[in-house]
Amino acid sequence: MERMGINRGWTFQKLDGSEAVTVDLPHTWYTDDDQYRGEAVYKKTVEIPDAPCLVLELGAADHTVRACANGVELGVHKGGYSRVRFEIPRKCVREDKIELELYLNNSAVPDVSPLAGDFTVFGGLNRGAAIIACGENHFDRCWHGTDGVIIRASFNDAGDGVLNLEPHTCVRGEAHIRYTLIGPEGEAETFHGPVDVAVRHVVRGPRLWDGMSDPALYTLRAELVAGDEVADVTELKTGFRSIRMDPDRGFFLNGKHLRLNGVAVHQDFAGVYSAVTEREIDRNFKLIREVGANAIRLSHYQHPEYTYDECDRLGYVVWAEIPMLKMTEDPELLQNAVSQLGELILQNIHRPSVCFWGVQNEIGMFRDAPPIHEGVRELTHVCRALDPDRIVTCANLNTVKSKSRLNHLTPMVGYNVYFGWYYGKMGDYGAFLDNMHRDLPGTALGISEYGVDCNLRFHSETPLVKDYSEEFQALWHETVYPIIDSKPYLWGSFIWNFFDFSSSRRDEGGQKFINAKGLVTYDRVTRKDAFYYYKAKWSNEPFLHVREKRFVKRCRDNVDVKVYTNLPWAELNGVRAENDGNGRIVFTNQPLAEGRNTFTVTAEHEGRRFEDSVTFEKVTEPEESYILPNSGAGETVKNWFLDEEGIDTDAYYSLNDTAQEIMDSPEAYAVLKKYVPGLCPVLERGVIPLGLEMKSILSRETPEGLDLRALNGELMKITK
Repeated sequence: MERMGINRGWTFQKLDGSEAVTVDLPHTWYTDDDQYRGEAVYKKTVEIPDAPCLVLELGAADHTVRACANGVELGVHKGGYSRVRFEIPRKCVREDKIELELYLNNSAVPDVSPLAGDFTVFGGLNRGAAIIACGENHFDRCWHGTDGVIIRASFNDAGDGVLNLEPHTCVRGEAHIRYTLIGPEGEAETFHGPVDVAVRHVVRGPRLWDGMSDPALYTLRAELVAGDEVADVTELKTGFRSIRMDPDRGFFLNGKHLRLNGVAVHQDFAGVYSAVTEREIDRNFKLIREVGANAIRLSHYQHPEYTYDECDRLGYVVWAEIPMLKMTEDPELLQNAVSQLGELILQNIHRPSVCFWGVQNEIGMFRDAPPIHEGVRELTHVCRALDPDRIVTCANLNTVKSKSRLNHLTPMVGYNVYFGWYYGKMGDYGAFLDNMHRDLPGTALGISEYGVDCNLRFHSETPLVKDYSEEFQALWHETVYPIIDSKPYLWGSFIWNFFDFSSSRRDEGGQKFINAKGLVTYDRVTRKDAFYYYKAKWSNEPFLHVREKRFVKRCRDNVDVKVYTNLPWAELNGVRAENDGNGRIVFTNQPLAEGRNTFTVTAEHEGRRFEDSVTFEKVTEPEESYILPNSGAGETVKNWFLDEEGIDTDAYYSLNDTAQEIMDSPEAYAVLKKYVPGLCPVLERGVIPLGLEMKSILSRETPEGLDLRALNGELMKITK
């Protein structure tokens, strides 16, 4: 087998009348200034080696592609995140060359996920391309984009490792497969099997892939032998580990409890968007290692192959998922989800780092009804049929009540919860989580998203919700995370998001096209203060970081010098202060003199000295550039519901219920039609997500003169 990269010198043209340009892969046509959603074509003339079998490989094609070679259609692929391969018939080759034409389209269409989502659909060949040349006898690399051998690693009752190998080949005549398993120390054993017949191989006393403490990997080399010659070779890395979830105790790796201190990540990176290379991915992992996380949620789609390679090598526990963010009753959409899920699983099933398959994210935002439940059930069945050993999971948003079927279709459930930002107060996490655990005693529960936006330009002495200040983000995390961490029944949590990421729909907090909930900026240059809070909580690397270095100008006589650290104590001006147990040391009421004031905090630990400084400038007037104009900072949702006092809203309808819940009740929906008749057709067309609470919808869509108190009062007369 010969693999030939074809990344340089493509002709690219958007099919909107734009001129053709020359580009190299990986490439996306998206820019913040030109957010084109439509069709484009990539063209390249490729010299082809003399081989009986030729395969075109695309690392991904975002998000549909129709591939042609010398005018002959090779196939169509729908889904922008998995590896794609097409066989190139020899008849397409002319004078040892082919003209490739790849027609890509990132338009929103009803039968390809994602249909929705707070992230950018970029478009493009953003993971490179290659030609694979094989002999007449070869592994079938077009089988769901795999390398022709499926590895399922497990254990037998004696505790020995078991490899179940499923080969897929294209063979004429007699052939067999010679397998060589190379252990973590280089030890090797060889065994044989027939083509296209599963083989079971036992490994006595394997060294375990044990997360970050010992991510031991085995290499399986499969040689397709025809006659006396090796016709084709494929290699994959795998590992042996056991996983389980307990609804009361969380996640166990190899029989040992492991709290998942996780971060969620998107694939994109400032300057290159989705066309990332190993260089950008390496930068991601350097920062993730620094903060001390042990788990990664690869949101909300299949990520580049190199990302999974690094998770295997470095020992991260991975939640992998498909881009199912809005489910409809369209059978073609469900079939596309099944296809994307199958590719995700089969292309990554050999990886020990992948422990969870995610089948949906926040689909309850749009609809929570039996047809949707059936779709999720089918995706869960696909997971179990292809891979019975991993744990199937999903992510629900806070409006999905505990009784919803969406909480009973997968054994593991994550909640995307944003108390103290989009709704409620920071302290509401405690009661919410305890109530969910009480109502779902058989479900392994955790937090799959939590976070708040931050713009590093904005600062505040008294941070408030929606001021977008760096100080509020830090305050929010240091308040919320201890609540999450105190719940032993949770499997853990995933911060949303570790890096700022592109969202072409956003214009928020003084920044366009960015979801700024990251702990690190989009360019990966700046760690926000909240980054160091988690480093203090998770990392074993001793460090000391003085907060608020960007909050220079202070209109105060005194200031608090705040430190994040995992050290037990630190000193400022000869005064020692202790760590409060939440990663913080605060030196209060430090006097500010006129002009610039530098404060240097020091500590010693195990013979090492640690030091960090901050400089503040005393000013006579508050710095206006630190404040976002008209942000609504500190505002809460208008209290429409004083009449609810003493009313059990679990027993009676109210505007706290979702649009879907009210529409499902003919009596409650009749009340809604009476008060807001113009809104109801909009709801029925699905323009507004039906999983949102009615009070949230009406806060944006309130007709003039609507008596919300009266509407809510009538709803509260209706028993559920």
